[in-house]
Amino acid sequence: MSEAPKSNWYDAFPAPKTIAPLLTRDVALSNLSSSDLLLVDMRRTDYEGGTIKGSLNLPAQSFYMNRAVLYDLCKRAGVKKVAFYCGT
Repeated sequence: MSEAPKSNWYDAFPAPKTIAPLLTRDVALSNLSSSDLLLVDMRRTDYEGGTIKGSLNLPAQSFYMNRAVLYDLCKRAGVKKVAFYCGT
């Protein structure tokens, strides 16, 4: 008797409609103190490896449900660019 294949957490969400451009390390570093850029840490909250100062933690598993809130916060704060990072 074989086990049924396990699904990934992201299988329940729609497929991406576009591919976001990559942000280089140098561009990210040069914009860390700018209010135009928000860094979003997509790792789970139980990750113990630290985070980038000033970033927002929004685990990937909850992003889809909270994307409208993130958009509204960025719009109100004048954030022009959002960069997402994770451990992969």
